[in-house]
Amino acid sequence: MKKSLIALAVAAALPVAAQAGTTISGSVEATATLGTSLSTAVESALSIASTEVLTNGMTATASMNVLSGTTQGTVGLSGDFGTLSAGSSEGTNETDPAVPMTGVSYTGSFAGLSVNAAQGDYNQADADWVAAMGTEYTKYGASYDFNGLALAANNTNGTNKVTASYAFGDLTVSGSKSAGANAVVKAAYSATLADLAVSVDASSDDSWNLDATYTLGGIALTIADGDDEDVTISGKYTADALTVSVASDSDVTVSYDMGNADLELVRTVGASTTVSYKVSF
Repeated sequence: MKKSLIALAVAAALPVAAQAGTTISGSVEATATLGTSLSTAVESALSIASTEVLTNGMTATASMNVLSGTTQGTVGLSGDFGTLSAGSSEGTNETDPAVPMTGVSYTGSFAGLSVNAAQGDYNQADADWVAAMGTEYTKYGASYDFNGLALAANNTNGTNKVTASYAFGDLTVSGSKSAGANAVVKAAYSATLADLAVSVDASSDDSWNLDATYTLGGIALTIADGDDEDVTISGKYTADALTVSVASDSDVTVSYDMGNADLELVRTVGASTTVSYKVSF
């Protein structure tokens, strides 16, 4: 009897869900590689996500990928205080945003001031990458945005970095300084003039990039150039559910959107041709 009363008292003290919802999503993709011999492969993914709005106004979340190469899952709690999350997911580090990370993180925003902190481990098997970055990470920082002027300071594993940027309409000027490195000033301009979209940026470290896309109906032509690449020209044609893309190296991609299913053919010059069919739910 006493155990039952204690259990009821604990349950009454805990916040309960006012609203709850669970979403199951995933995909199955079959790929055939054409060549001297036919090879096939099947990949599948399944994710489960749940959201609960608690009676105290906070929101609890949980998600898990159960059919990926490595099981990943996160839990979180958000409210007026910000968002606190823990678990394993794709990373957001500056060097490689696809690196899996396991740890705890916090983000919050108060009157224009945003703060963040995270601590955990990189789940990276590549020995060279670990030697350069280490296996653990500790990050914290803050940023403030005031009428187009953005200021930020961050520390990652003991290395400080400060940045500042200001937007003048289509033009943005920024500067950054990391400990042990030279300051870098960058100017970026992007605008759309009728059917022409242009984006160009240049930095004080002699790096620069230029992209220009001209769109006429369903046809889009793109020219790209930069300090570390040759001039490339690519094209794309879109008609309803059909998209045909031709890259600068003459690789061709043909895709057809059938709602929750996609059919795609990729022809790689000097290599192979693959046909894939993907169904998502």
